[in-house]
Amino acid sequence: MHLDNGTLNFGHGLDFESGKTKKAEKRPPTQIEIMAEMEREKQAKKEERRLAREAKKQARLEQEEFIRNGGNLKLSKKEKRRLEAEMEN
Repeated sequence: MHLDNGTLNFGHGLDFESGKTKKAEKRPPTQIEIMAEMEREKQAKKEERRLAREAKKQARLEQEEFIRNGGNLKLSKKEKRRLEAEMEN
């Protein structure tokens, strides 16, 4: 079938994707699908543990930095105001 601009239009073809998803919903999952889902869960847990380790490491580094910079020092009112002004900027 020719279009106005001189090209051919072959249609949209067969829609296999919707048929596959409908069939997959009706049948029980295959062994490969079960293994793939288990692997996705395993990778998600692995990523979660990695993020927890990084957060713990970051907290430890912040604590060490805090201690290295003097920890809880009593500051005068002027020093507190100056520090707050620096934090705002």
